[in-house]
Amino acid sequence: MYFNYLVNKLGTQEERITLPAKRVKTVQDLLSILRTRKLERGYLLAEDSVRVTVNRQFAEPFTRLEDGDEIGIVPNSPNPPPPPEK
Repeated sequence: MYFNYLVNKLGTQEERITLPAKRVKTVQDLLSILRTRKLERGYLLAEDSVRVTVNRQFAEPFTRLEDGDEIGIVPNSPNPPPPPEK
């Protein structure tokens, strides 16, 4: 689930995805995969720009993920970060 400006910027409030179990074991891995999938908007999911909840509890980058976990991505600021310069 995405919150705040992420909903508008990413064009969705939530999505269900199947992640490669061998590559995605932690919150940090998840953010990395999502940044890649979102291409030009991936910068919005930088680890220093968002906090992640796992099953409605704030989590650390090293928090392990399990099948069926509910993930929420919450911006640290009410304003989106500027896009990176090309």
